[in-house]
Amino acid sequence: MRTYIILTFILLSILVTINAFSPPLLTDVQVKMDQEYLIVSYNIDNFQDGTNIEINIFRKISKKLLSIKNDKMKGNIGIISPKEDYKILIDLKSLPDDFNLEHYVCFPKLTFKGRIYYETLKIPKGKHPAVIEEDLIGFERTRGFYISKFEVSNEQFAAFIRNDGYETYDYWKVKEGLMNNTEVGWFFQGKYFINSPRKWKLSNDDYWNTAPSNFIFGPVTMISWFEANAFCNWMGGTLPELYQMEVCFAKNSVENDSVYNPVCNEISSNGEYLLHCVQSNVAEWLLASPDSRVSLCGPGCREMFYLKNDNNNFSDYPITGLSCPLLCNENLGFRLLIVPLKK
Repeated sequence: MRTYIILTFILLSILVTINAFSPPLLTDVQVKMDQEYLIVSYNIDNFQDGTNIEINIFRKISKKLLSIKNDKMKGNIGIISPKEDYKILIDLKSLPDDFNLEHYVCFPKLTFKGRIYYETLKIPKGKHPAVIEEDLIGFERTRGFYISKFEVSNEQFAAFIRNDGYETYDYWKVKEGLMNNTEVGWFFQGKYFINSPRKWKLSNDDYWNTAPSNFIFGPVTMISWFEANAFCNWMGGTLPELYQMEVCFAKNSVENDSVYNPVCNEISSNGEYLLHCVQSNVAEWLLASPDSRVSLCGPGCREMFYLKNDNNNFSDYPITGLSCPLLCNENLGFRLLIVPLKK
């Protein structure tokens, strides 16, 4: 009996560790240039030991990635320590002669415990303007949250695969109340032998090369709601709810003319990246299900809502669709939302 109790306690501890994960968060990114340096500044909320910062740079048109040697950079890069604010200086002599922030994209990424995080927007607890319908602004009272400024990318999702995301049962659990069966995602994952987004080839070094969105920093698409939900669980977050996206629609956003454009492709006049493609680009899965009056789409599961706003269906207010959670297409991706745990 004692052994049983000990094993139960250990199992519960493991589940708590998996389901109560709270990551460090990259915020307030600014990128600018002076005569000598490309300067990247940022902040970290919810700092954790082991937080690692890297820099990504690529040319917009060709999507050619730039590799910068460590000795050409100085400041808060690599494994960092907690401080008020952070800054990275990159010697302009190490960059192409035509380098500028109009033709090139530079953005930091945070890696922690095998997971990759890009910049997030902080929405503090309180009452916020929200775009409810066309020409209708309301107010939503929200618990404080962070939302990824960019849709989840191929690079981020590949890390989920490499860390056994498709083989770990707990990540596939569905939040109680969303569906009739919390294990339905795991059931479908096994039934259909799902091990990656559709059209990805795991035999390739870059899994996404054969996918419609085939750039490393492009939005991951061709995924079901269950896969998006599992990824968010692994990252310590969730999919956004509709009311949260209504608040985001009232924030600054950037239009985008193609589903294939990469993350971080626009920058404001003050050097900040805006909430990217919230009105366009890929459509996005939401953490929402209809009420019980809507028929089930399969054993134990329900149809789920998604935002229809994409490069083919641009709108300046949230338009939702309803679909079987197994739906996947080249215009449907998702965004990560995180509510940090209280310490």
